Amino acid sequence: MNSVELQSFLQANNTREAPDWNVIKNTYHPEQVNVVEGQPVYNFNMIFDPTINPIEENIFISQGPVAAFVPMHIHQYIELIYVYKGKCTVIMEDHEINITEGGTIMIDKNTPHTIKEILKSDIVIEMKLKHDYLSTGFLSRFTNKSIISQFLIDSLIDNRRANNYLYFPFEVNSKVVSIMDQIMCEYFDKDVFTSEMIDAYLFILFTELIRHSNSSINAQKDEIKQKDAIVLKFLKYIDDHFKDCSLTEMADHYKYHPNYISAVLKKATGKSFKELLQIQRLNKAALYLSNSDLPIPDIAEEVGYSSVSFFYKKFNEVYFQTPKEFREAKSRNFIQNP
Repeated sequence: MNSVELQSFLQANNTREAPDWNVIKNTYHPEQVNVVEGQPVYNFNMIFDPTINPIEENIFISQGPVAAFVPMHIHQYIELIYVYKGKCTVIMEDHEINITEGGTIMIDKNTPHTIKEILKSDIVIEMKLKHDYLSTGFLSRFTNKSIISQFLIDSLIDNRRANNYLYFPFEVNSKVVSIMDQIMCEYFDKDVFTSEMIDAYLFILFTELIRHSNSSINAQKDEIKQKDAIVLKFLKYIDDHFKDCSLTEMADHYKYHPNYISAVLKKATGKSFKELLQIQRLNKAALYLSNSDLPIPDIAEEVGYSSVSFFYKKFNEVYFQTPKEFREAKSRNFIQNP
């Protein structure tokens, strides 16, 4: 299936008869778990359409039914709602979110929500994720690469904890649109390695969400956005000059007092300039250890350490093993999973 075939497939699905909530309620007896704004909240932890056979994978994708009443409900899994065409309105506990074409919202587990009746001119995709793709294990694939990615991820997680959802108002020309197309093409036209392909595309999708999280979340918060831009600028400087970076040189470069830079970084990241520099040097060292045969003393020098013993000490504090043990472990993992 390609993008053109996907569009035809989804358009055809938009003409199917919508499920009747009263029939579903009387047939499946979903559990009422709460009341929000006078409305009952149901536990939707199963598929109510008997024509659908969900596969036992990390993801389940369905198309939002047109002109169907859906009550306020919760899931035991994370849901990603994506507007393929047109628009939709997601109702949270105390407010509504209007999503236009290309926009995406990720709703946490056990968060009451529903979608207003979808028009025939709109195509809304509902993606249920069994695993949390913003879990600690998943995010560790980013956080050991860059202090910048760590900052963006922390901003994303803070916003998610505050709201129990993340809204990404992407436009129709964003990369997310093509990524979602690829995921749906694989899902609705399964082939060899479909599961592996979808997992790979999901990783790319969440990489894109993390990359744009700062600007997306703060799109209407100019003051916060400006502060974050300053932090990112400082982090980028450390990222680019980690080998011989100093707070004095950095302050001179940006024409700020060193105390100001130090305070901004500490408030935004919870870490001092010295700690951030240390983390970035060790991140780079880990990359050298994983992807080169360079001797460890040379790696220590390459990332800014004049003392090999001090490098060993700091590396062990962060990775809980020596550089040699780290390299050997990565080598064994590569051999076992070529």
